[in-house]
Amino acid sequence: MNGERRIYGYALLALLIWSALLGGLLWYNLEEARDHIDELARKEARASFNKDQAFRMWATQHGGVYVPISERTPPNPALAHVPERDLTTPAGEQLTLMNPAYMLRQIMEDFGALYGIKGKITSTKLMNPINAPDGWELAAIQQFEKGVSEIFEYSEINGEPYLRLMGAMVVLPGCLKCHGEQGYQVGDIRGGVGVSIPMQGYFADLKVVVVQQVVTFGVLWLIGVVGILLLTLLAQLRRRERRLRGEERERYYREIERANAELIQFANISAHHLMEPSRRLLLFARRLQERSEGIANDEESRLALEYIQQGATRMRDLVRDIERYLAAALPRGEVRAHDPAPLLAKLQHHLLTGEGHPQGAQIIVESLPPLCLDLPRMSDLFAVLISNSLIHATSERQPLVRIHGESLPDRVRVRIEDNGPGIPAEYRERVFKVFEHLGANPLAGTGIGLSIARRIVESSNGQIWIERSPLGGIAVVFEIEKGEGGRVKF
Repeated sequence: MNGERRIYGYALLALLIWSALLGGLLWYNLEEARDHIDELARKEARASFNKDQAFRMWATQHGGVYVPISERTPPNPALAHVPERDLTTPAGEQLTLMNPAYMLRQIMEDFGALYGIKGKITSTKLMNPINAPDGWELAAIQQFEKGVSEIFEYSEINGEPYLRLMGAMVVLPGCLKCHGEQGYQVGDIRGGVGVSIPMQGYFADLKVVVVQQVVTFGVLWLIGVVGILLLTLLAQLRRRERRLRGEERERYYREIERANAELIQFANISAHHLMEPSRRLLLFARRLQERSEGIANDEESRLALEYIQQGATRMRDLVRDIERYLAAALPRGEVRAHDPAPLLAKLQHHLLTGEGHPQGAQIIVESLPPLCLDLPRMSDLFAVLISNSLIHATSERQPLVRIHGESLPDRVRVRIEDNGPGIPAEYRERVFKVFEHLGANPLAGTGIGLSIARRIVESSNGQIWIERSPLGGIAVVFEIEKGEGGRVKF
């Protein structure tokens, strides 16, 4: 259940991140589109303003233009003080002088009628009341007097959106012909020239871009959402498959453990039942040998009794080591740090004084650190390793076994060295397998001892190997982790 919630949580987080990412990109693109539209409109406004300025400068440089007097272009009362404001041609046609402002106003009217771009020239000192500034234009002129060169604003004119631009109009030398009596000097702010760009077409283009962007990002968002949902569904399916496989694996492991437990139990019971007949066979073989002394003197009978006794002894030892091997992987007591010295003292006495012990054998036990192992398996471990050294001792020299150890940072290392015949390097791993014999006598030992030792050590997270011994034979070296309880593999 927690796994499903975690998957749904990741899916929700992915949806939020995906939505935020695409939302941010959409917002950025729309802002870029708005900025682009604004920049295009500003460029158009400046182009129209520059066109008006160029015409105004041309007209100013030429001192104005004479045109025929008409209803639309009557003589300008504001120029009554200008000499020769009105002229009559030799043909008798009446002409009047149009100053730059007068000309620019008419051009702006015609341009606006043709292209929708409105223009206006205005000032705070008017010669024609029709050019009076509105509130925004008046505020703009006041900003020009403070050093500002142009001002933009979005506003509505007759209910339609416009971008308004007003630029400063500076007094030129040619302007003094008409405006000198108003007190202006060259370089003064005469007023401003305004241009109003209709934004309806720009906004229509922006709307198309917005729709395209919204549709594009909407499709991308839907694709991402579908992908996230599919991945979530796939994750759920895989999780359920893993859970089912895990349950099946657990059932399989339980079956294996049950089968192993039954097999071990069967083997233990079988070994127990086999141990008793082997003991009886050995016991009665010895009794028969004792009673036959002096009665059956033939060599064949004597050899038969020896073979029976050897076979019974080997069967007993095999059953014993099989029991040890089966019990080697699981603790049979409290797993903690135990001092091996008392246990080794008992083993030393038993191995050197018990039945079949080698004559003149010597076991030297030096200082050993505590071992983190249960006592029954510790006893089996040292018993099989010491017995292995004594069993394979050569007849040429007195058997010698030396046991010593050292404490490492996180492990304890123990060495069991002997002066036996040794084992070639290429066979030192092979002898840890069950029933492997390298000696000429296959009846020497059961062939299980080193396998028991490896099973005990490795089930306790340790390792075991064989090296050459300074005594001339082999050194069986094993390491076991330190710590109370240790980490034990079952």
